[in-house]
Amino acid sequence: MNFIQFITTRRFLKHLAYSLLLFIAIAWITLTILKLYTRHDQVAVTPDYVGLTMDQIDELESSKDFDLVVVDSIYDYTKKPGSVISQDPAPATKVKPGRAIYLSLVSFMPEQVSMPELVDLSLRRAKALLQTYGLKLGRISVVPDIAENAVLKVSVNGRSVKPGTQISKGSVVDLVVGSGTGSGQPAIPFLIGKTRESALLELSRLGFEVGSESYSSDCDSTNALVYEQDPMYVYGKHVVAGTVFNLTYKAGNELNFEEYIRNLVIDTIPAETPLP
Repeated sequence: MNFIQFITTRRFLKHLAYSLLLFIAIAWITLTILKLYTRHDQVAVTPDYVGLTMDQIDELESSKDFDLVVVDSIYDYTKKPGSVISQDPAPATKVKPGRAIYLSLVSFMPEQVSMPELVDLSLRRAKALLQTYGLKLGRISVVPDIAENAVLKVSVNGRSVKPGTQISKGSVVDLVVGSGTGSGQPAIPFLIGKTRESALLELSRLGFEVGSESYSSDCDSTNALVYEQDPMYVYGKHVVAGTVFNLTYKAGNELNFEEYIRNLVIDTIPAETPLP
């Protein structure tokens, strides 16, 4: 019996029919299982979770149709801490029920970065480096120094910050740079009778640092006037930039500052000093 005769026999055709029926049955069962598994023809629309906290999301009935996964946290001071800042898939997207929705939340704490080394860099390079680290350039104070436009001091919120110190991303960094002229030794300013805000601004402008600050019992930062300064003012005396000044405050109603200043040792009072 040759091959042609074999495939035309009744026995071969019967087994071929059985095989086709078995194949069709297996295919139908497989497709049915896949349809059930993949939820074919079942569609859910993703809710808009942006701006909501996880507690608020858990209270939504629609959240039960999805698998919510928090994948990231980003600090944004303009948004509510703990709220959703972005989601994937986006709101109003048609997906299968049970689909994972990946959420990014607003962090409760700002991201920390290391303060870069800025001293001795040019102002232009310091600006670029601050931007790279996600920091903001604040006030630029110019003091007498032969290093023109070179960064001499770095501070955040009025306090000197060393390289490598962890600070909040987005912090405002103030710089003191050289003018390219002078000896780099500014004169001691006369601060007695000045408000706290004016005194700190003057010290920053001249490239000095603020050390300890003490207040009398009836005084706070809103009504404080400088009562004592260390180093003391001496007319014409210069000190190196970066000198630390310690300040003592009293409230304006605690003391007659005009009389107090007039009674100070005469060679410590500049003639042009206006009295409060």
